[in-house]
This record gives sequence, C-alpha cells and structure tokens, in this order.
Amino acid sequence: MPSLTILLYVLDVPTVHAYSFSLEYDLRTLLYTTNNYQVLSRPNTSVELELTFTPTALNYLSIKDQTMSMTGYFQLSWDDARLAWDSNPTYNGIPVIFSTSAYTWRPTLFIANSVGDLGIIDDDVNMMRILKEGIVHWAQMRMITTHCDSDITYYPFDTQKCSIVLSSWSYSNDEVTILFNNNPVIMSFFSENGEWVYAGYGSSNDIEYRGDRTPFDMAKLEFKFVRRPGFMVMNIILPVIGVAILTSFVFKVAADSGEKIGYCLTVMLAYAVYLTLVADNMPTTSVTISVLSLYNLMVLIAGIISVPITLFILRCHHQEESINDPVPKWLLSTTSCFQKFLRISVCCCCRKKDKISSKVNFLKSKTVSNIDVMENEPYKTKPGDKKELTWREISGIWDDFFFVVYMIFVIVITTIMMTTLLIGYWVYGQDES
Repeated sequence: MPSLTILLYVLDVPTVHAYSFSLEYDLRTLLYTTNNYQVLSRPNTSVELELTFTPTALNYLSIKDQTMSMTGYFQLSWDDARLAWDSNPTYNGIPVIFSTSAYTWRPTLFIANSVGDLGIIDDDVNMMRILKEGIVHWAQMRMITTHCDSDITYYPFDTQKCSIVLSSWSYSNDEVTILFNNNPVIMSFFSENGEWVYAGYGSSNDIEYRGDRTPFDMAKLEFKFVRRPGFMVMNIILPVIGVAILTSFVFKVAADSGEKIGYCLTVMLAYAVYLTLVADNMPTTSVTISVLSLYNLMVLIAGIISVPITLFILRCHHQEESINDPVPKWLLSTTSCFQKFLRISVCCCCRKKDKISSKVNFLKSKTVSNIDVMENEPYKTKPGDKKELTWREISGIWDDFFFVVYMIFVIVITTIMMTTLLIGYWVYGQDES
C-alpha cells in the first residue's frame, strides 16, 4: 500500500473520495464561504431561466367572478457556474447538494395576473437541487388564483381560456430571460375536474416595459377548458324550454274558466325566476352576450306581451252583443286577416293528413256533426259572406291565431338557440392538447 500511494503521488492521479458528511461540509464551505458567494449577485451577466409548469388540479373556474384557481408547481432551472465542482476531483463523490433561497441566488418571479397574492414565487421549504455542473433545479408548489376573462357567448356550452402570466419584474430582459422548456406543461399528474375538461394549452413570450421604459420578460401559459354541459342542460336548458312552450298554452285556456290571466302571469313569473337563475351564474359584463340570455329575454318579452293580448281577448269574450255597440270595422278586418292565416294553416294540415291517411274518402263522406260545424264556422267564412262575426267568435279566432303564432315563435327561436350553442360547442370546444 505505501508503494501504491507513492506511485499515485508520483503519477499525480486524483483520488476519488466517497461521500461523507465531512466531505459535503467542506464542499459547502468552499462554495459559499471560501469563494465568497453572494446571494444577491446574479450568476452571469445574462441568466437564462428554463421554466416548466406541472398542474395537479383545477380547483375552480368561475365565469361570474372571472377567476381561475389551479394547483401545480413550477420547475425552474438555471446555470450558476459559481456552484460547480465537477472540475475538482476531491468532491467527485458528491453528485448533488441541496440548498435554499436564503443561501443561493434565485430569480424573482411574479404572477402578473394573480388575484390576491402578488408576492414573488419563493418558499424556503422547497429545497434547491444543485448538480456538480452548477445547474440549479428548483420546484415551487403553488395554489394559483388568476384573473380570467370569461366568454359567455355559448353558455352553458362555453369554452374558457385562462392564463398564468409570469414576470421577472425586478430584472430586465437583458439580465434574466425566461424560456420555456421543450415541454412547458406536464399533465401527467393532473386530476380531472367535474365541471371542466382540459382541452389544451398555449405558451408565448413577450416583452413589457416598466414606467422607466425598462424592458422585462413575461411568459404566458394559456389553458383551455371546456364545460361539461350535462348538469346545465338538465337544470337550466330543458326547464327553460319547457316553460317557454307553456307560454303559448295561455291561449288554450277557456275564457269562462276565470284562470286565463292567472295562468298567464304564473308562467311569466316562473320564467322570470329561471331568467334570474341564469343571470346569477354570469358575470356583470357587456363584452360578450350570452345566446341563452337573448333567448330568455325574447321569451320573457313574448310572455309580457301575452298579458294585454289576453286581457283584450277576455274583454271581447265577455262583451255583450248590441246593435248600438257593433264590432268595430278595424277589428273585423284584422280578424278577417287572422281567419285567412288560420284557413291556410288548416288547409296545409289537411293536405298532410290526406297524404298520410288511407281513409280520406271515407272521412269526406262522413256526416259532419253540428258541433264540428259550429267549432269551425269562423274559419269557413267565405270572403263574399256579409255575415258579421260576433264578439265571442272574434275572441275564439284571436285565441287560436295567437296560439299558432306563439308556438311557431317558440319553436323557431328554440331551434336557432340550440343550433347556435351546439355549433359553438363543436367549433370552439375541440381538444387542442
């Protein structure tokens, strides 16, 4: 052994020492004390900061408050040549050491669009992992709440894009440059959310300016989330469409029942309640307008208009026939136009039934009862007839006319609304991950 030691000394072959506490202590003393390491000094004139973000869960995404809360951790890495010991063979047995931001320089990063917490990303609990080449790896676990501009156009089939913006406010872009890794977002540990589906991300770098016109780097990660519409369809869409259809049936309630106005007001108030529920889940903004809100507003206006129409129909129904108080000519001409519309509708329906039914000839030859004649008499009035309509006949014609008009109106706007929402969901809800 003495001869081997002398031979190694003569040949100047470095001796590799195994890891020990005393050896790491000596290394730390060398790096931080002997070399006069300054924690406030940058490692280089220009430091390139490599960034990766690993989200673990989407806590909530509130379109009303326009905020997003996400839990995840940032993985930061940079090169600090002052902490390299790979050229010193004495410490080759130590591949890595650990430190904290109290002893080692770290970049001061802020979340620029944070809501509430505007502090820098720093936590002494999470250790820095320093490799012998001088590369520093630092992971910071955070629960991040950021501002998120909501787009409610296709609510509840909406897609939201929310971002996390990192800024090196303290250093200019010549001093600290933020660069994304080749894979800037790692979704391996992400837990699915019950309300939103992750649908991809985008990353970008930009340069902003402080008040003194000093440029600094800003790194932006934009996440795309698509709402799961099942809950909203069951609890919002279907009840709203059902109440909208009920609005038309006010004209089928018998005028002698005494419930016509009560039914009309009840349906209108029920719809107003659903309109309030929808409005409570939306932000108070006018940047974008929801298709569902427009639909609710149109149906509500139709329900409000149905109240004076119903009152007029009731007045006509209970008006006493009198020679001194005949039916006004404008009302007769208007009702005549309504009759023509209903006659066309009945003819179209009869033609469809004639094509479908195989018993048309038998039905035409069947004797029509007096009740059928009386019920259909207002619609069978020929243009040449000089027989004037009574007040009750006018009220019946108006009821039937507005029932058809309201049903067509509800069916048309409901079809337009659902088609628009589904197209928006199909176009903007694609997975971009």
